[in-house]
Amino acid sequence: MAEENQGAAQEDRDVQMVVQHVFLKDTSYEAKSPHEMDGADGQPDMNVNLSQRTNQIDEGRFEVVLTVTLTAKQGDQTAFLCEVQYGGIFQFSGFTEQQMPYALNVLCPNVLFPYNRTQISSIVAAGGYFMPPIQPINFESIFRQRMQEAQAGQTEQTGQA
Repeated sequence: MAEENQGAAQEDRDVQMVVQHVFLKDTSYEAKSPHEMDGADGQPDMNVNLSQRTNQIDEGRFEVVLTVTLTAKQGDQTAFLCEVQYGGIFQFSGFTEQQMPYALNVLCPNVLFPYNRTQISSIVAAGGYFMPPIQPINFESIFRQRMQEAQAGQTEQTGQA
């Protein structure tokens, strides 16, 4: 038992993720002018969309780009649309092939999202709109949901074959 725990502890020490670089990759902001929104009442409805792109640079090194798009609508009009892409270069060592999807889809976005959120808040404020803070996102929950959906899809395909 002690040998098993020691082996697990050794494996944990050998697993490492290093953030080598974080950078603003792209940003876009479009807004209606205040006079175009004069008839709109109340705060706009906010919709946040996420997407991610991953490129392997070389052995154990990846570029991950997280795109956050915030759309604010008042009635049927779009008050503003803000999209921010933040990228990161991540070096991984000691991760198994089974652990890498989790690292790329949970750990990396957890590092990048605060940068996206800060940039969006700054841009929207500069555009003259008040915006409540964007709430943290549970990337682990999103990852687990996608895994379940993928497994359900495979089960359906296997059942139909």
